[in-house]
Amino acid sequence: MALSHSNTQSKVSRPFLITFSGIDGAGKTTQIEYLSSYLEKQGLRVLLLSFWDHIAVWSRVRGGVGQGTVDTSRADQATPRSFVPKNNKHIRKWYLTAARAGFYMLDVARLRRLLASQQLRNFDVVIFDRYVYDQVANIDSKSSLARVYVKVLLKRAPAPNLAFVIDELPAAAFARKPEFPLEFVHRNREDFLQLRELVPQLIVTSPGKPEDVRNEICHHVNRSRILNSASTKENTETAAGSTVVGRPNSCSAQNHPTASV
Repeated sequence: MALSHSNTQSKVSRPFLITFSGIDGAGKTTQIEYLSSYLEKQGLRVLLLSFWDHIAVWSRVRGGVGQGTVDTSRADQATPRSFVPKNNKHIRKWYLTAARAGFYMLDVARLRRLLASQQLRNFDVVIFDRYVYDQVANIDSKSSLARVYVKVLLKRAPAPNLAFVIDELPAAAFARKPEFPLEFVHRNREDFLQLRELVPQLIVTSPGKPEDVRNEICHHVNRSRILNSASTKENTETAAGSTVVGRPNSCSAQNHPTASV
């Protein structure tokens, strides 16, 4: 059954909210940088946020949760890795799932406060690197209690205007970012794809070249109301006598990402 998110915070009063979710190594950061650069060229004020760095409660403590249960005797643990995981979400134990469930509720409460704050009113667009959907994908339980919990969590979470899941083949994602075991990457991808059963408005991009994924994202962005807002702002500036340089109206053109989280 599809769920409706909380409507306590009006989508009109807050900035336009865009979120990116997906498995590690799918290319989220690349797409976020492209999109941020494109929107800024349209004259929009863009704020980039990381869910783990800016929203997650006690992220440093959580980063070490489960470390003691890692099996260091496995062969792949002895292989040097280029990436060190921020957390141990691949470790699935019932007691860790229970602890994470409590943290996720605190995360949503903090998220709601941030999106309702005055400091965000200075921005037209807020882009999140990961969102509540990534938390839901980490819940390793098929019990009825877990399903009820997920429904409550999603109902309390503010609904983005556009929510993307950047899909990628597990082998390709693992080759880019061997942060977690490949077996987990396969399972995690399936968890993300199944999220649409609960959140039909999620936009799952097709695996492909970065430029193809970018064009798919831009297709949805160009159909949204955010670019209409940018056009209205530009017309207002022109009417006031400001000199406005013509901007590209399609991000299918090459962008040079300059933004960072």
